Amino acid sequence: MTTPNEIYPAFPGKLPHQEAGRKPARASSHRLAGIVVAATFFRSPDRLPQSDMERQAQCELSAIRDTRSPLAVQYIRSACNWLVINGDSLLNASSKGYYVCLVRQLSGAQSNEAAAAIMSACRASNPL
Repeated sequence: MTTPNEIYPAFPGKLPHQEAGRKPARASSHRLAGIVVAATFFRSPDRLPQSDMERQAQCELSAIRDTRSPLAVQYIRSACNWLVINGDSLLNASSKGYYVCLVRQLSGAQSNEAAAAIMSACRASNPL
């Protein structure tokens, strides 16, 4: 039987796949570092301006995560939509606090009853 070294004399010793107990390649750690850097870049808030759909999705993702109440999810989506469309408008500055309150406080609501109580409290603390 011929060995790779006999066929390809430029390879001294054994080929890497023939070595027993060889160390894992460093390329995997470099690849992982590259993925982490790429993920950081794409999550960075100072990258390119986001579209309205991206901003709404980010708002919803940050608030809906542990929320089980369908009513809370519905109002979080509505509030995120309002904030994306009207959040920077000075004409709607008086309403902004109410929608911010909904997004922050409805996050994690476990029942529709809890969501209704939170919405009522946001309305009372931020009259329109």
